[in-house]
Order: sequence, then C-alpha cells, then structure tokens
Amino acid sequence: MGRGRIGPVPADLGEFGLPPGNPDLFSLTAHHSHPLLDAAMTEHSGGTLYLDGEPDAEDLAAALRLVGVPADATDYAAFLSDAKKPAGERYLRQLRIVRRVALAALYDVLSEAELRSFPRQPLMVGALIGKFIETEQQRWRTGLSPTLGKRFGSLARRFRPKLAFGLMIENGFYGVYRVWSRAWLR
Repeated sequence: MGRGRIGPVPADLGEFGLPPGNPDLFSLTAHHSHPLLDAAMTEHSGGTLYLDGEPDAEDLAAALRLVGVPADATDYAAFLSDAKKPAGERYLRQLRIVRRVALAALYDVLSEAELRSFPRQPLMVGALIGKFIETEQQRWRTGLSPTLGKRFGSLARRFRPKLAFGLMIENGFYGVYRVWSRAWLR
C-alpha cells in the first residue's frame, strides 16, 4: 500500500508502523510482537495494559474487570522481583500473582491435598494490585521523580523520568497476572 513519512500509511491496517514519540527515546525501538497475533485464541479477554503513574482506583477496578482479572479472588501466591538494570529490563519492580489452580495445573508445585488446603490471602487480588501501585508511588513518588532520575543516570539528564505501570494477563484461564512499575522517560 505504500509508505508514509515514518512508515506504513495509517490506512494500511495490515502493518504496524513506528509509534509516535521522540525518535531519540525508546518509543521508536522495534516492537518484538504483533498486536493482532498476540491475542490469545483460547481466551476471551486479557492482554497487556500500560498505565499512567497515578491510576484512579475506579479506573483500575474497571481495567481489571475488562481484562478478566477476578479482583475478589484470595486463592493466590505472590512473587516479587526488583530489576537489577531497570533501563535494560524496562521495569523497576514486578509482582506476579498466581492463583492456586495455576500452581497445581501449570507449575505442578501443589499436590491435590495442598490444593484443597491452600490458605486464603488477607488481600483480594484487586486490593493487592492497588496496594502494589500505592507502595511504588510512595517509593518513587508521582510526577517527575528525582528519585527515579538517580536510578537512570545519564538518561535522566536527557529525559524526565515519571512513574508508570504495566499490567499483563499471562494466563486468564488459570489465573496468572503480572503488574510492574516502570519509568516513563519523557
């Protein structure tokens, strides 16, 4: 169909061109996936969302509902990890939430007896995701963050880092979800 100034023309829906943004920043780096082909064929909802650093509680609840996260679930294990090199790994801290059925069926780490006696968590999944976001906001601050700037060194001298988040449904059927804090370099 032809190419526009920065890639495929907008009407060519078969191609995914370069996203808008500062060409010196990461927004114009190659994408490693295809948005249409990445949709799970066996799940009705899911995907990956990128959120501003200050998502409203009602908006977050609506987003969780739209991508199929059962916000009221309490049968999960949670795993937390900090990035060693945030600029290269593209996250600061991530939380993986794995429901008990996934621990048994996908990861084979629970016996049938352990599955039946798996303890309930004090926070529901939706509240845990909200608490993760709140904790990261306290850790890094919202808005333009000098704390984040220190973490990104020379990039922070050139760009202004701001806190943002990602949310991914790894497996909606069994219940594997991931939320992470990340720097938005503007």
